[in-house]
Amino acid sequence: MSGATIGPVLPIMSQVFSDTPNAALLTRLVLTMPALFIVIFSPVAGYVVDRFGRKKLLVGATILYGVAGSGGAWLDSLTAILVSRALLGVSVAGVMTVCITLIGDYYKGTERQRIMGMQNAFMAFGGVLFITGGGILADISWRAPFLIYTTALLLIPAMQLFITEPERAGPPAGDTSRNRSRSMSLMTTGLIVGMAFFGMAMFYMIPVQIPFLLDRFGEMTSTRIGLALASFVLMGALVSLNFHHFLRRMSYAGVYLLCFFLLGSGYILISFSGSYHQVFIGMIVGGIGSGLLMPNSSIWLLSEAPEHLRGRISGMLTTAVFLGQFLSPIMTQPLIDALSISSGFLIVGITTAVLSLLIAGVLVGSRYLKRVRRMR
Repeated sequence: MSGATIGPVLPIMSQVFSDTPNAALLTRLVLTMPALFIVIFSPVAGYVVDRFGRKKLLVGATILYGVAGSGGAWLDSLTAILVSRALLGVSVAGVMTVCITLIGDYYKGTERQRIMGMQNAFMAFGGVLFITGGGILADISWRAPFLIYTTALLLIPAMQLFITEPERAGPPAGDTSRNRSRSMSLMTTGLIVGMAFFGMAMFYMIPVQIPFLLDRFGEMTSTRIGLALASFVLMGALVSLNFHHFLRRMSYAGVYLLCFFLLGSGYILISFSGSYHQVFIGMIVGGIGSGLLMPNSSIWLLSEAPEHLRGRISGMLTTAVFLGQFLSPIMTQPLIDALSISSGFLIVGITTAVLSLLIAGVLVGSRYLKRVRRMR
């Protein structure tokens, strides 16, 4: 909920701070500013997690999350709100990196797949609850949704009671792996990180641009905008909850193929929508694809990560995900300004669908090469 909770209030904020230079862009950056500082501080969090442990960082980051996240409820300038959002990003870097690392510590194999899918599902269910709640609160006051962040402070007693610090293995005494295996591992890691970055950049068009797209259909309350955003997240949650079933039948690359094909198809449907209800259809299709992105990226990357580097690898994934979030409006806003929001969704949808076809081509090509090698 670090960003999307306040999605429904963006049009209102752009009006409240209309006297501020570049208010249209800056109000969008209020949504994505945390992502920039998550990008900057996730590698630091990864180092701290591996060097000093998990629990203390998790508790400290959660306290900062509750305090900084609520800044918009009591700060009076757009600049000050952006600073509070930056501090929120620092806290999320710690929380996300620790959570992914702990799942790698506590679970293995199929159980890890199930728990990672469950984690992403609960993140998404939380998104449904808090985005919808944010929309309802925004109809009371644009400041009210920022107070939702303080609920994170209620989790601190449970962290103290139930989170145990796992024993950490040091680096191996000698490196006996073959150079080729290490090279392939680096290539795989780069592929996963790249997919996570691209997928999240495309995903974040929804909370950034959908409120402005729906606003063009006439009188649109923040509650209705929140419900539309929540439908996208809800579909992702349901898919994430059952992610381990997908991985039983498909490879990691095959899951990416399905993810980007559905995400692109949903955006194409959104681009041709002429009403609030038609947008819902595209949101549902795209939401199904979005639910595959993070669990597939996390589980594949954890399977590649050595135990003593698990925190740093988790920080790398967190960096990629939130760099995509931060750059999303910067990448898409010039396109939307030059054309329209609908045209922007169409071009991004086609690009994402084409990527799925490229992944399919790579899959077919790799299988063909394996058959040729076996014949030899």
